[in-house]
Amino acid sequence: MLGRLLIGIVKGLLVGGLIGFGLAKLGLAAPMAIVAYLAAAVTGVLIGLVAGKPIWAKDAKIEAGMKAFVGALLGAGLMYAARRWLTMPLPIALGPLSAANTSLGEAATSTGTVGGMAITSLAAIAALLGGFYEVDNDPSEGGSATESGGKRAPASNKRIAADDASDEADEELDAEADPKRSKK
Repeated sequence: MLGRLLIGIVKGLLVGGLIGFGLAKLGLAAPMAIVAYLAAAVTGVLIGLVAGKPIWAKDAKIEAGMKAFVGALLGAGLMYAARRWLTMPLPIALGPLSAANTSLGEAATSTGTVGGMAITSLAAIAALLGGFYEVDNDPSEGGSATESGGKRAPASNKRIAADDASDEADEELDAEADPKRSKK
C-alpha cells in the first residue's frame, strides 16, 4: 500500500509539474485566479485518467471517467485551498519560474509563494489526488484474494452448486439402490 501511495505521488508530481511548467513557459508562472482554477481542473482530469487504474487498462473506461470528473472538481477546490493557505514563500529562487503572483497581493520583488505559483501549486494538488487514486485502486479486485492480509485462498475442486440434471440422476440412483438394500 505504501508503494502504491508513493507511485501515485510521483505520478501526480510529474503531471502537475509538467502542466505548471507549461503554464510558466506560456508566461503564466503566477496565474490569475481563473487560469489557476482551470489549470487545476485540467490537472485533476489528467491525473484521474492516469492514476489508479488508468484509462487504457481493461474495463477501466467508466472508472477513469468518474475519477476524471471528480478530479476536476477536487482540483478546483484544492486550488482554492492552496491559494488561500499555502502562502509561505519558496525557500529557493526558481528564476523565471518563480514570479510573484500580483493577483494574490504578493510583492513584485518576492520570489512567489507555494500556492501562488503554477508549478508548485499544481504539483501539490496532483500529488495529493494521485496518491489518493493510487491507494484507492486495489490491484487484486479481479483475483480471489481474501480480506485477511490479501493472501489467496487455496483452490478447491469442490462443486458448490450442482446443476439440475445431475441432481435428478443422483435421485434416480438413490431410488434404485433403496429397494436393493431392503432385499438383503
